[in-house]
Amino acid sequence: MKTRNLIILSICCGLMIVLAGGFKLFQITANRTEVPVNKLGVAATIGDMTASVTTIDENAEGISVAIEMSGVVGDSVIDGWRLLGDGKVLEPSGAVLDGACDASTKVPDAGTSIHCFLRFPSVKAVQAVAYTRAGEQRQWAP
Repeated sequence: MKTRNLIILSICCGLMIVLAGGFKLFQITANRTEVPVNKLGVAATIGDMTASVTTIDENAEGISVAIEMSGVVGDSVIDGWRLLGDGKVLEPSGAVLDGACDASTKVPDAGTSIHCFLRFPSVKAVQAVAYTRAGEQRQWAP
């Protein structure tokens, strides 16, 4: 091959790469995935787990979130829960308190749901409480 042909081929390849990148950018901006925000008390099924947030209370010790869960027997209750507030994502403390879910709290037998509280540090503004499982996320907002 001549040098001229190689230069023309490389320019064509470069143009195809730029066009493919522009097309992919257009696809990404057109496909907006929004996470639904549930009201307090509304149950949502995420993967094989059903969860709901019933109340969000703020006090001097932090934020207490009342949850109800059922589904996979033996799974840890606090895994996957997050508090979105003040532009931060906070995880539950796992503190061992009366009525609080801690690291040892597990989902009970099939057909039975667990009711307990998640403890989070204080924030000025609570945007939402989120639960993530099996690549899906649901949010509850006050």
